[in-house]
Amino acid sequence: MVISKKNAISSTSLDKRKKISLVLDIGTYDIFCRYILQNHNFVKMEHLVNLRKLMYLIDPSTYENDPEKVKRVNFILRGLEARLEESINDRDIVLNYINGGLTYELDFIDYNRLDLSKDEILYIHKLVSETLQFEFIYNYIDEYQDILTRFKTCDFMNRGPIVQEFESLIDRTKNSYRHSRVNDNTTDMTFSLQQGNFENCVTDAYNILTSPNRRLICGMQGMNELTGGGFESSRVYLLLGTSGVGKSLTLLNLIYQIKKANPFYKTKDPTKKPCIVLLTMENTVVETISRLFALVCEGSGNMGNYSLQEVLSILRNQGQLYVNDSSPIDIIIIYKANKSVDTSYLYTLYDDLYDEGYEMIMLVQDHIKRIKSIYGNSDVRLELGDVMNEFKTFAIDKDIPVLTNSHLNRDAARVLEEAERKGNQDTGKLIGKSNIGESMLMIENVDCGIVITLDFDKDGNRYMCFKLTKMRDDGSRDYIAQPFALGSKIRLLEDLGGIPQFKDTIHMAPEIKRNTIMKTTGASAMFGGFDDIIRTDNDSDNIFTKNTYNLANTIESASDLMANIDEIRGQLTSPKQAEIICPIQFNGEIPVGY
Repeated sequence: MVISKKNAISSTSLDKRKKISLVLDIGTYDIFCRYILQNHNFVKMEHLVNLRKLMYLIDPSTYENDPEKVKRVNFILRGLEARLEESINDRDIVLNYINGGLTYELDFIDYNRLDLSKDEILYIHKLVSETLQFEFIYNYIDEYQDILTRFKTCDFMNRGPIVQEFESLIDRTKNSYRHSRVNDNTTDMTFSLQQGNFENCVTDAYNILTSPNRRLICGMQGMNELTGGGFESSRVYLLLGTSGVGKSLTLLNLIYQIKKANPFYKTKDPTKKPCIVLLTMENTVVETISRLFALVCEGSGNMGNYSLQEVLSILRNQGQLYVNDSSPIDIIIIYKANKSVDTSYLYTLYDDLYDEGYEMIMLVQDHIKRIKSIYGNSDVRLELGDVMNEFKTFAIDKDIPVLTNSHLNRDAARVLEEAERKGNQDTGKLIGKSNIGESMLMIENVDCGIVITLDFDKDGNRYMCFKLTKMRDDGSRDYIAQPFALGSKIRLLEDLGGIPQFKDTIHMAPEIKRNTIMKTTGASAMFGGFDDIIRTDNDSDNIFTKNTYNLANTIESASDLMANIDEIRGQLTSPKQAEIICPIQFNGEIPVGY
């Protein structure tokens, strides 16, 4: 494996890191000496880089008084320099390079026992990665000792500040531990075309991407297309909307639909039960249950109009809110007050549920501005950016999708109000990244950003419109208008497994008008062609296509046009000729005289 010099980590930068008092026995150093001489498919660049990190982290005082250890440390560092900075892979050349920089004989090297087996190499990988992972413990040891000593010797009245200092240290220790675990995640890999690395990386990537449980689909076909096939593990999704548009209700709709649309979901740990967690920091659990009842209830959504047994029956039977083999996903709703927890609570929540026999398969948090970052930045913009990054860390660490929501700014509200007054265009298509409230860092750090707007067609039918503003991968759509269920103001219509019910547009129908560029000579009239009769910015959004029409290039006279009007009208209305490619309708009829 050839390693470019410019990709090697500078030993100068490693020297600046705080040293740790890690004592290794001479046998471990002997193994490291053999390890750097391996030209094996399983020894990748990141493994050699990790070993060099470890060597520079070890405090020299732990070996400098032992001449035999010093010999081996110098051998290892010299060999890593050859491999990483000089791109030398041949064993004999590496040994010659090492010999050129040492002043003593390599009497500790057994040239007959240089090769390591695969299992031995994997053991060294684990040894090095685990040591690096717990490096942070060494950095906190002295601080813990100092705080505990002061606590033990101080009087009772002065213990309060020390306890607060201790709590802060614990939080920093937990965060360092989580970051170290993420950095050691199995998703971290280096890809190259070299034999061994290529096959391993491609195999791992294929298994991850083709896993049937990698994406969670919802009950709306258009939304599944918008998200590129469903909500993907390790990704963070952000819904954006104005105040009162229905962001929380949309989250609840998605949770409800995902529970029903994934009946064959299998957890990573077969002994655990899958669950979607709604961490609501805006509406209480009681308010959320009330909304859930209104969402699934086909009659009045007011619980007070029913007896307790009727409510339970409606939720279980009509709502299909139960857990069994054919519907294994549970829904867990947890309320926390505004700004009462930071993102470190997500890990506590995950672990607590795990201890109770659950595996969290998706986290939905409502909403992002109500949870704190672990860093507690006083600048709202930076704080929201930090929270989004911490959501991403959590999503990667737990390998689950995270869904949250936030506000659009005041300018977005103004644009939407103006569009609603005009009533001739899809309001959702007018909103973009510039309308995101408070922090652009949210949209920069998120994997998928979707703006939601409420809209109505000419008949007063209600739609929730979704516009894609950010997507890591290309989806098949960037805008849909999803109708609400008949008679409901909060339940979105589910169309999974049936005919798609969403629309590509609500208001923008083709514009039909007379030719504005017409030459007339006496009784003759010359039309420029089909484009002068029907105009639209997007032909694929029309209910009819150009292939539907077969107008003559030239109509000799007005009388010829009138004589053929019945035939033209027949072409416009004939089911054999008209090709409906998008579920929209004209706002008006075709004017008489065309």
